Amino acid sequence: MTSNNQPHRPTGYEPGDYPELTAAAVSYALEAKGISRDQVEIGMIWAQTTAGVIGDGADMPWYLPEDLKHFKNATTGYPVVMGRTSWEALDDGFRPLPGRTNYVITRQDDYDAPGGIIEPSIPSALANAAEQILNELKDSASAEGTADERTPTVWVLGGGQVYAQCMPVADRIVITEIDMEAPERFQVYAPLVPTEEFEEHAEEWQESLKGHPVDQEVNPEQPLRYRFCTWTRR
Repeated sequence: MTSNNQPHRPTGYEPGDYPELTAAAVSYALEAKGISRDQVEIGMIWAQTTAGVIGDGADMPWYLPEDLKHFKNATTGYPVVMGRTSWEALDDGFRPLPGRTNYVITRQDDYDAPGGIIEPSIPSALANAAEQILNELKDSASAEGTADERTPTVWVLGGGQVYAQCMPVADRIVITEIDMEAPERFQVYAPLVPTEEFEEHAEEWQESLKGHPVDQEVNPEQPLRYRFCTWTRR
């Protein structure tokens, strides 16, 4: 992706800038529930500009209906994990995200997230979400008499620091890359994907019918371009 050519991003997201999340910590939390690490896939999904901008903490610098549909199709029916600020950034009509159990990570003991499940840490959120999807798949197979072919995936939805923390434990990363420059007020960046650890499959660029930068109208002469990229751990 274009963003991997950048040596630095303004937000940093370097090791030491946030609480470290290790594969061992996640495995331990899963094992406490009788789940082995290879039973569940941890996925991350986001959209970004080619420079890696994902928003300002509350809003995104684009309107792209194709990405909204892509996000919904990928995550509906699966548990989703997000930080408190990402939860609060959801529109009222989409909080909690429908068709998904929403796990919200916060260290605030008295925090209330109506419709969401509060978790004190990333490992506990991932473990409880993994337990949920595995039980759902098991119950579905028992009820229907055939195996549910869905991959038992837990989706991490951000924000930027949560993505950075979860990078060492992610199995798959799905990114919508948008060919545009974000206005200066948008300063939240996605972490760089380490190319030595992940292999990329990038689809062809497409043109959006109704998408546009947030500060502009639809321009048929310069349609907003986007592509879907999937990174899989080697």
